[in-house]
Parts: sequence; structure tokens; C-alpha cells
Amino acid sequence: MHLVNQDILSQAAIAFGINPISLEFVSNSTNEVYKYINNNQMYYLRLSEKSIEYEMSIQAEVHWVRFLAMNGIRVSLPLLTVEGSLTAVCRDHEKCYIATVFEGVSGKFFDSDPQAWDSPLFKQWGATMGHMHKLTSSLYEPMDSQHTRVKWSTLDIDNPHLHKGNYAVLVNKLRAIEQELMSLPTNPEAYGLIHYDFHPYNFLIEHGEINVFDFDDSLYGWYAMDIGVAATHAVWWGSDHSEWRSKNEFSKHFLTAFLEGYLEQNNLDDQWIKRIPLFMEYRNISSFFWWLKDWDGDEGKLSESQNNAITDAVARIQSNQTFDGCDLEL
Repeated sequence: MHLVNQDILSQAAIAFGINPISLEFVSNSTNEVYKYINNNQMYYLRLSEKSIEYEMSIQAEVHWVRFLAMNGIRVSLPLLTVEGSLTAVCRDHEKCYIATVFEGVSGKFFDSDPQAWDSPLFKQWGATMGHMHKLTSSLYEPMDSQHTRVKWSTLDIDNPHLHKGNYAVLVNKLRAIEQELMSLPTNPEAYGLIHYDFHPYNFLIEHGEINVFDFDDSLYGWYAMDIGVAATHAVWWGSDHSEWRSKNEFSKHFLTAFLEGYLEQNNLDDQWIKRIPLFMEYRNISSFFWWLKDWDGDEGKLSESQNNAITDAVARIQSNQTFDGCDLEL
């Protein structure tokens, strides 16, 4: 963990009209995040250490989220700078940070109330995503051709340690799925701007409604991929309740309710619904390379749960089984 220096914080504070003394550090993973309160409302300052060229991509993210907010989606609303810009560039010698500010959303996380983790929430989650996809495909226009998010593409795996032994099995499985995805059509009814990380810790629940945030991973991809991401994370984090005898049983229950809500808001052809398990498989296998990307090859540095996950995934791949035993046919 590292904290940006006071000069960077001051530049960001001036740009957005924030009292720098009020900024309180929250976290540093992909970005460095601070919170502050103004007029009893919580706000979050996000500092992304990126090259100046990346500013347009972040502006595209902010522009889209503001569009969703203006069209009735309950999101963490991005604020404009004092001068009316979507972002602010903060420089410190050779480092460059892109600053954005978001209004905090209200509500509780899914795991704060075990009773809430069931069909009504899953349906609302699906309806929220379906509404986002429908609005975006029918009404949204990017700022211009330069201010756009990236398109989904294959993962770069430069780490030499991941091309040996069990790790090579994971890479080969990933590449096989990517080849299949690359052959899929990108017609506007099925492909567009998606959240791509709409998991249970990226929304809060308030009176049965969903307030969604963290659009940092948004890109152009398949709408069924967005559904697959949500379903994969739901299985990871929410299938261990006693009423579910297996992850397979939970995944069927989840997707039945989720798709009921989704299809009330957005049409998605059956051929795409049938591909949701493929996108779930992709999310699951690609996640290994998110936490292994900087691994130095020392297996002693992997946790027991990480080693178990790798062993289990390799065994499933070699016996031609699906993601986490979720044998879905939609």
C-alpha cells in the first residue's frame, strides 16, 4: 500500500472543490481511493495512476455512468470538476494520476442480511443489468470516436511461470475459450458497452433496489458475458448457504431468477442465453491470471486456498468437467 503525496491530493481537491483536510484514505488496489463528507453526503475521490493517454478512456467511463444516472439507473453518480470537466489530471514529476469523484450510494451489501440473498434480489439484479443494456444499446452515444472504452480482447500472459506444468493446463483452457469467443458475432442486439464487473460487492441494496458502482472495468463485450460475470461471482460468494446442496443447484436457481428480471427489461436471443455457461467458464478461468499475473514462480508464496483452487481447476479441465461443477443447460 502506498499513499499519493500531498501535492497530488491538493491538485485533485482544487479541481473538484474539495477541502483537502476532509479527505480520508479508503483503499489502494487498482486505484487509490479517498472519501469525504460534504453536506451530509459521502463522496469518493478515485486516483488512477495512468498515462495521460488513458484520460480519454476514463472520461468515456464517466460519460456513460452519467448517462445511466440520467436515465433512471441507480448508480454512484460521477461529479464534474469545478470547471465542468469529467476528469482532472494530477501530475507529480514523472507520475500522472487521473482523478474522478463519485457520489456514495446508500444501502447494504448482500452479505449483511442472509435472508435477502434469494430470488427477489437475483431478479432485481437481473432487471437492473437488463435495463442498463437496453438503455445503452438503444440510446447511448459516446462523446466521440476517441472517448470510448476498449473492446474485449484476449489476455496477455507474459509471465513465463504460467506456461509450465499445471499452469499451462489453465493457459491452454483459457486460449481454447478465447478462440471460441473471438468467433462470436458482435451484432448490436447482443454486444455493446457492459459493466463487466457487476458482482455482489459492487452494488448496495436499499429497500429491494440495487445501487451499482465501480464501472472501472467497463468495456465493449457481449451482454451475455456481463450476465456470466455476475453469475460466476454469485456462485463464488453466495452458493454456500445450507439450502443449496451444490453450486450446480444454486447456479440454476440464481440464473432462473436473474434471467426473469433481465428479460423483462431487455430482449436477448436464446442462442446467447445458451452461451452464458461459456462466459461463466471464461470468467472463472481468467480470474486465475488476475491474481497470478505477477507471481514469481514460488509455490510457497501461494496460499492453501489458491493452491487448492489451481489443483481443482486442473482436475476439472483434465476430466472435461465444467466450471465449479456447474453443469448448466439454458
